[in-house]
Amino acid sequence: MADAPNATDELYPIAVLIDELKHDDVLLRLNAIHRLSTIALALGAERTRDELIPFLDESVEDEDEVLVALSEELGSFIEYVGGPDFGHVLLSPLENLAAIEEPVVRDKVGRFPSSVWRTMLD
Repeated sequence: MADAPNATDELYPIAVLIDELKHDDVLLRLNAIHRLSTIALALGAERTRDELIPFLDESVEDEDEVLVALSEELGSFIEYVGGPDFGHVLLSPLENLAAIEEPVVRDKVGRFPSSVWRTMLD
């Protein structure tokens, strides 16, 4: 009879993804950014709001390609933070990304805010 997986076993892949978000290798960070929705789903809305979003908010000192990918991911993150009622938690990381010197990062953030704002206001 096989042992039932425990919570530690189930969270291990998520821990690996989170470690990749902190890794020195840009490609690993970029791949992890593209899997943020997986991390958020595993964490749940509350932990995503309380832990993942603040971590991402502090991670805006990164390579431009990582920041562009982060901008793209955050643009569709309303559902992962608990819906429009909690969309405001995305404002700080979006503001920080919009303040980045590199135009390609700012432009990426500038393309979706109206959809984010509409979703939060509905």
